[in-house]
Amino acid sequence: MRKQFRVATKAALFNRDKSKVLVIHMDYNDDWGLPGGHVEEDETPDEAMIRELLEECGVSSDNLTHTDFFMHSQGKLILAYVGTTDNEELASQQNDLEGKPKWLTKDEFEAITIEPGYRDLVLNSWQQ
Repeated sequence: MRKQFRVATKAALFNRDKSKVLVIHMDYNDDWGLPGGHVEEDETPDEAMIRELLEECGVSSDNLTHTDFFMHSQGKLILAYVGTTDNEELASQQNDLEGKPKWLTKDEFEAITIEPGYRDLVLNSWQQ
């Protein structure tokens, strides 16, 4: 078993024209999140973010940038990334184990309940 740290990566990943953002919907508890996950012992945060996007959503980004960090309400440090992707076809490589990836418009995103730090990351990035 790989060792995980109390540090996770999360991305505000938009489609190319920034009309939609990528989120994860967890059916088992009807919760919303952003793609990302814990940094493992043998990887950098950038490598963890790239791995998580591929595992959870089947997408990559050629301009993913670490932009900020914040504390999650459950006490873990979140390393925040922002980027875009040309690939809007989503395919979890984990059979939706972490949840189902979905594209949401800004109005749809503003209507969901999500971790406050995630909300701020997405909405602040959408305005840039």
